[in-house]
Amino acid sequence: MIPVMRRRTSYVALALSAALVASCSSSDDVKLGTDWKGSQTFVTASVSGKTVVVGINPEAHHAQALAVVPKKDGDDDVLAPQLVRFADGRWWLSTPRKGESPDRLFMLNTAQHTLDDKGDTDRLRELVPGKSLVAAVYGASGSDQDAATTGRQSTSVLVRDAKTWKKVREVRVPQAVTLTASDPSSDTVCLATGQGSGTKVSVLDLTTGRTRPVGGTGGVQVQQMACPAGTPVLAGAPAGGSQGSTVKVTLKHADKATVVSAVGGRVDAVDATQDTVVVAVNRGQDSDLIELDRASGRELRRVAVKGMDNSFLL
Repeated sequence: MIPVMRRRTSYVALALSAALVASCSSSDDVKLGTDWKGSQTFVTASVSGKTVVVGINPEAHHAQALAVVPKKDGDDDVLAPQLVRFADGRWWLSTPRKGESPDRLFMLNTAQHTLDDKGDTDRLRELVPGKSLVAAVYGASGSDQDAATTGRQSTSVLVRDAKTWKKVREVRVPQAVTLTASDPSSDTVCLATGQGSGTKVSVLDLTTGRTRPVGGTGGVQVQQMACPAGTPVLAGAPAGGSQGSTVKVTLKHADKATVVSAVGGRVDAVDATQDTVVVAVNRGQDSDLIELDRASGRELRRVAVKGMDNSFLL
């Protein structure tokens, strides 16, 4: 069973980082903290026009800005940087640039308390880590979120070695990728194309470069996706709408995928293991964390988080 506390920690991270930004927004200088050892997760925030890496220590219930991302001419001021944790525990950050310039890549060096510049990397690619390989998916985030309507016929996926960053292969996926998910326990990633109830999902084996299609969405307007051990878990609202005074969540299995439907709110995040599925459902200014048995769909527990209207850090 998934510990719900792990999810609540993510909400604490979001709240603490928001409070940090608010407290620093009137200052021209960013005061850096020192709690690298106690930080269990990291997020990025914009403080006084600077992008900072924020460390979250849920046990001490505080957040500290730990590093400022160096700024260069040509950095994109609209697209947000991506901070992702690899299977080996390292944190990598990529910052987009304007025009055709490549993204810049950094590694969060928690031992030396620094942000190490690793040079340029592939432009506008979302990093989707597997166990030993990483998929760099073009246009799956940032300004290309509406890529499904642009008519792009295929998406480039670069597969890189997670340790050396060397290119292993390039895979072309039909149509524009709109959602990605992975599991650090395996070198498989789930890729979704299209939007809403028209979403199509495939599973890419990073070790071979082969993809296998997965069936439909079961009439669900897909909003989020997880990929435990290479099996897609799709979550969203029923195609007919999601009205209701309380959140009701149902789970079913269809075409080699698990499909979760939420009535009464918007699915902001989903996470899953072999045994359970957890969804974060937004209902205005508050959110519900709901854990389901993955086999039977039975609701195991529910936690209401007051005053939290964004659940993307699940």
